[in-house]
Amino acid sequence: MAFKGTVAVEEAVISPNTAWLLQESQQILTPGDSGKQAIEAHQARLMDIHGSRLDAMNAEGVEYMLLSLTSPGCQGIPDQQLAEKTATEFNDWLAGEVAKNPSRFGGLAAISMHDPFQAASELERAVKESGFYGGIVNDYQLTGTDGLEKRFYDTPFYDPFWNKVQELDVPVYFHPRYPSVKELEAETSVYGSRMHLLGAGVQFHLDLSFHIYAMCSSGILVLFTVVTESFAYHSTKVFLIGSLD
Repeated sequence: MAFKGTVAVEEAVISPNTAWLLQESQQILTPGDSGKQAIEAHQARLMDIHGSRLDAMNAEGVEYMLLSLTSPGCQGIPDQQLAEKTATEFNDWLAGEVAKNPSRFGGLAAISMHDPFQAASELERAVKESGFYGGIVNDYQLTGTDGLEKRFYDTPFYDPFWNKVQELDVPVYFHPRYPSVKELEAETSVYGSRMHLLGAGVQFHLDLSFHIYAMCSSGILVLFTVVTESFAYHSTKVFLIGSLD
């Protein structure tokens, strides 16, 4: 078999213990059809790693694939204990799946960003023990008793995390996410009835742009000089960063 050498980076999967995360996003992905059948079909596609996914890789010339927890990942879990438990369990599951075919698959670690020290520790564990290539965050971390507080990663609060990223010398991949149902229903939501703006067409770019600007203008990339960030769904990122210059 002749491969073209393509490496696919943004490849979503889900584990049996994280399938419940699909329930909210399915309402947006398939409006009017977010029932059990739709969720189970989506879950089956995301959990298929060594079957049809590998067949598609072979057919399309994809030599290697980096797998990661589908959005919103741990960033959509406001409860700190549950978010951290979810990250650890998912990373263990993914490490086991990658080990079945390491010549074709690698991993990006799921990270709960509630506590920068715990986030740093989990990233280090995934990189050093499981051989993951870095971590992935799905935009801001939801937190707070009402599940509506947002934490962005450009403040000194996250310095311990970025210090560990620098020490490990691995990338952190910024991926967009759909707002939670609570966020969409809140009076402060800019989307309201504008559901057609959600996703890759508009909302992913707008929301993640704010985070990118914040990260690039905060001094994080100067203070931690070897931190590498990758931004998903962002064809405009070169323009944005160029404008910021």
